[in-house]
Amino acid sequence: MKAVRVTKEGSSTTLRIDDIPKPSAGPGELLVEIKASFVQPADILNSKGNFASTTYPRTLGKDFSGIVVSGPSEWLNKAVYGTSGATFSFTEDGAQAEFAVLKQGAVALMPRNLSFAQAAALGTPWTTGMTTLLRARAKPTDVVMVLGANGSVGSSVIQIARRMGCRTIGVGRRGADIDSSRDPLLSKAKELSDGLGPNVVVDTVGNLELTNAAVNVMASKGRMSIISAPRQGNRELPLDLLDFYRRQIELVGCNTAAESQEEMARLLNDLTPDFESGRLVPAEENTMNLIDIEQAADAYSGKIKRAVIVFR
Repeated sequence: MKAVRVTKEGSSTTLRIDDIPKPSAGPGELLVEIKASFVQPADILNSKGNFASTTYPRTLGKDFSGIVVSGPSEWLNKAVYGTSGATFSFTEDGAQAEFAVLKQGAVALMPRNLSFAQAAALGTPWTTGMTTLLRARAKPTDVVMVLGANGSVGSSVIQIARRMGCRTIGVGRRGADIDSSRDPLLSKAKELSDGLGPNVVVDTVGNLELTNAAVNVMASKGRMSIISAPRQGNRELPLDLLDFYRRQIELVGCNTAAESQEEMARLLNDLTPDFESGRLVPAEENTMNLIDIEQAADAYSGKIKRAVIVFR
């Protein structure tokens, strides 16, 4: 079968399309015929050797959708989708191949109203969005401010927070509630939260100045979930510790790559009914570029954006 593979020699990695043996499902496992796999930013980083846990050679691909073709009878012919945890596509082969082996608890039933390409794009952004709000202990009475609200994770957080009953404040540059290029100190945040500041901030950007500005406008006992940081240069966040402890602020890191694949599947199963009802709205297929596996190198080089590898 064809697969997107990465090998490593010394510090150099090589991406290629290989023919490898079709895997078989063992006890407690499912063999999934992959229909689609979105090329996520984390996949691109993984292809460059940026994850210390990855072992080589490795089939890439965190996010997927497909059909169960082997395993317990209750799973056969079911349409499923999912994403990685700490091992899948890092120390176990991932989804960018014609077939993949997954544990029974590591997949979710696919929303019936979505295409395979749409479902394959859900895993990373929506489980990350859910995790940020869970880690911040968001509740319906909270005002949630999202840095990078126009991005795939940020827009997911906005929708999930509203589903919970929260008020939301989006920070971005195109049609957001706060345009950070014009209001870098986020002074409008208090105006949009009854003068108190947001109770929860989700930082999907990792810009130190913007992060610090958000800390400064948070409400007393505010909680911030952080999923990003600068890749190069300074990563140290300046904090006024006196103000920090007096306002009882909390900062929490969120790393879904440290979670189990089963936990990610549980989150997706929780979201599925709302995708089906239309309460949560995923990206339309026409916002993606559907490609064959032979074009994967162009997706990994950045030549093709928002690429979904489709197995026909």
